[in-house]
Amino acid sequence: MIRWGIIGLGNIAMRFINSLANSSQGHLYAVASLTPSKRESFHQQYPGIHMYESYEKLLDDESIDAVYIATRHADHYQWAKAALEKHKAVLCEKPATLSYQQTAHLCQLAKQNQTFFLEAMKTRFVPLVAEIKKVIESGEIGDVLRVETSFCYDVDYREGHYLFDLQQGGILYDVGTYNLATILDYIHSPLQSIQTKWEKKFGVDAYDWVELTFESGQTALLEMAMDRQKDKQMTIYGTLGKIQATPFYRPESAAIIVNDSTRTIHKSYIYDDFFTEIEEVHDCLKNHLIESPKMTFQDSLNCMAIMEKIKESMNHD
Repeated sequence: MIRWGIIGLGNIAMRFINSLANSSQGHLYAVASLTPSKRESFHQQYPGIHMYESYEKLLDDESIDAVYIATRHADHYQWAKAALEKHKAVLCEKPATLSYQQTAHLCQLAKQNQTFFLEAMKTRFVPLVAEIKKVIESGEIGDVLRVETSFCYDVDYREGHYLFDLQQGGILYDVGTYNLATILDYIHSPLQSIQTKWEKKFGVDAYDWVELTFESGQTALLEMAMDRQKDKQMTIYGTLGKIQATPFYRPESAAIIVNDSTRTIHKSYIYDDFFTEIEEVHDCLKNHLIESPKMTFQDSLNCMAIMEKIKESMNHD
């Protein structure tokens, strides 16, 4: 039984806890929060769980096998690094870090210490994604030409919130890894060129439109926003047809459109959209793997390499 510790007690940590409760391979052992009110309310709800008021103390607990890092983006690198140094398996919320160099260092540390590390890209583990890949492999929509992804939502300005922080805020850091990891799941070619349009609000990028061209000739579009609502849709265009799925980062159904006929494939979550990601960690640990074959170290590095190119392109505008 894998004993989990959680660093950070925000909404996403609570969703993780609810999902972990369905697993027969792991259970929640300890949590750490720097906020007294969060610790107090959590203790009332889960009196049997070990509670730490510092992240260091949680990592010092030798009973913990794996750590889920659910802090703000800017804190991921520090605590993932500290956990790997203590030989704790790490599931780190995306983006794993804010730079290619930091992500590369975490991957290097995981290899050096032979300790599991995974960026929490749940899309890669959602059951339907394997079905979409089977459709593509069957040749039903022909060769993949283009992938478009859109992740737009509307959020009110909140003073002091990480989304509006100049270092770690903006829509690219918030959801860009979803768009990129999805695109790179279907296009396996080096990047050739990049075009960006973006709009700034409150000092951060609030709307990004990014066109990618790959050496294979394949293209991709990423659209992201935190100031407007749109369907969170993916379209994979092939030479013979297309596949559409909404919401693309955790779909349960997809439309396969060839000529004038449309068929729908459906695959429900197991419990919820977190569970298959958590079970992937358990399965990898059981098999003594230090990375997941579905979201490898290289996959995280490829996403971050393009993220940095997008950032550079914005900074030059």
